[in-house]
Amino acid sequence: MNLIKQGPMFYKLGFLICIYDFLLYNDIMRIRTTTKKNIIVFLAIFIIGLAFGAFCNNFIKGKLITTGIAEDLRLDDQEATIRAIQKVMPAVVSIIVYDYEEYITIDLKTGSRSVEKEKTQKGSGTGFLISSDGLILTNKHVVSAGKEKTSEYRVILNSDPSGLGYAGKQYYAQLIGKDPLKDLAVLKIFDKDLPYVELSNSDNLQVGTTVIAIGNALGRYQNSVTKGIVSGLARSIIASDQAGNAEALDNVIQTDAEINFGNSGGPLIDLSGAVVGINVAIDQQGSAINFAIPINDARPVIKSVREIGRIVRPRLGVLYLMITPELAQDMELSRDSGALILRGEDGGAAVLSDSPADKGGLAEGDIIFEINAIEIKNRNTLFSVIQKYKPRDRIGLKIQRGDKVIIRVVELDEF
Repeated sequence: MNLIKQGPMFYKLGFLICIYDFLLYNDIMRIRTTTKKNIIVFLAIFIIGLAFGAFCNNFIKGKLITTGIAEDLRLDDQEATIRAIQKVMPAVVSIIVYDYEEYITIDLKTGSRSVEKEKTQKGSGTGFLISSDGLILTNKHVVSAGKEKTSEYRVILNSDPSGLGYAGKQYYAQLIGKDPLKDLAVLKIFDKDLPYVELSNSDNLQVGTTVIAIGNALGRYQNSVTKGIVSGLARSIIASDQAGNAEALDNVIQTDAEINFGNSGGPLIDLSGAVVGINVAIDQQGSAINFAIPINDARPVIKSVREIGRIVRPRLGVLYLMITPELAQDMELSRDSGALILRGEDGGAAVLSDSPADKGGLAEGDIIFEINAIEIKNRNTLFSVIQKYKPRDRIGLKIQRGDKVIIRVVELDEF
């Protein structure tokens, strides 16, 4: 940056060019006396030399300033990244799931049999503290590695830059509940004044936003960090765990921040250090195609646990697929947006028996395109709009059935 101070040297260079050109001109013309013409020529050359010096000075200064700004922006981004990681890291935890396996032993002398149990590790993942009294948000598939009634969950705090003594501290956690709709679960450890994260508003997230994924990569590398951008929003995917259990996820965030096995349940954060999503899945058919559940989709779960101590979701009772223009064209649908009610890939019913949707007369093939004047489109998925209400709320549905539009009013119940 100090080279900017050397800009005036180009003015001197321009001046020297003026003198040199003038002397050269006089030598060539062999003019010994000063004439009016000589004065005009001298002034013209002098002005050109000054202009050349000014141009060089401004050009070099502009180049150096631009380079300096780019370098400052790079350093600002790096510092913001480090600050964000340091802010969140103390609240990120490793989760290890244990369960008991039964072994039958036979006494060869007597032939008697006995059943013995041995505790074994069934899985691992990541979570993050969302309250100072120990509530932890993670993925449902992380805690489902063992049987719900017999599993044990060990939680390890991996980082403590403030020196408060949390690093390496271990707890056995209680399972508060699993979300019936999303790949989410809540655990609780019993302590106080624990570090916890700040939650962002994921509805404001834009494609191109810088994001950072933190997690217990491969179950071995605690608090591993990767960085990327938001590559897409409101994606709908079918995700499966290592046991082959499949689940439909809609409205998920796509990012190229690498998410490895073991990162599931960890936070996806922005450069302010606030959580925008929960790492959930990767597409192994591509490269750097990873997904996270928007944190706003988890807010009803968090609110429910805080208010009543368990996870409660309002239920309509349909299986559906969000319609895109491409899907509408492929399936020759009458609308290019909305939620198409259809059977699951496993042949499950499109409308669940005795559900609000069943009682309201909804049927397979219906397209729900509006709820209480809220259009079902893009980020306003059927799921996200339903979650704005509570069990026993009555909602009005606008439905496309064939070439007719019908209206139904249903009362939501509870999962």
